[in-house]
Amino acid sequence: PEEVQSAVEPLLEQIRANSQLTSQRLNELEAQAVGGHTERGRAVFFGKKASCHACHQVHGEGGALGPDLSSIGQVRTSRDLLEALLAPNATFARGYEPFMIALEDGRTQNGVISRRTEDAIYLGTADRKEIRIAKLDIEEVLPSATSVMPQGLDKQLSAQELSDLIAFLR
Repeated sequence: PEEVQSAVEPLLEQIRANSQLTSQRLNELEAQAVGGHTERGRAVFFGKKASCHACHQVHGEGGALGPDLSSIGQVRTSRDLLEALLAPNATFARGYEPFMIALEDGRTQNGVISRRTEDAIYLGTADRKEIRIAKLDIEEVLPSATSVMPQGLDKQLSAQELSDLIAFLR
């Protein structure tokens, strides 16, 4: 209906503006992210500043909350990798989609479902913990639009560190 379209228009404008800003930022980062060094990128990946290894593995080293990135450079471009760092909520790897679990007591838990058993769901959370939620305590399980991957890594890392990280992943 026309009244719904009118009501939604301001939200669509905001989405368009945010998308344009993200695209501009990606263009800036892509121009800066050339000439990185693989070994320094490895240090960024496994270092405390970015802590990528806490959730992701490369060649068997690291955590399992997020996808294994061992061969990500073979299937994704540098721009794709930058977008994942800049806007982790834009897309989710299959099997690593975030969920919001509403509990019977009114609380909610957010994270990636790491496993299910007959009587519980295990959720990997943004603080890198796995919590057990009894199925009897669950009111609803819903897809979430918010990644457990932190936003703002492009602001946390220097241009050189970002370039090195992309070189390592490629």
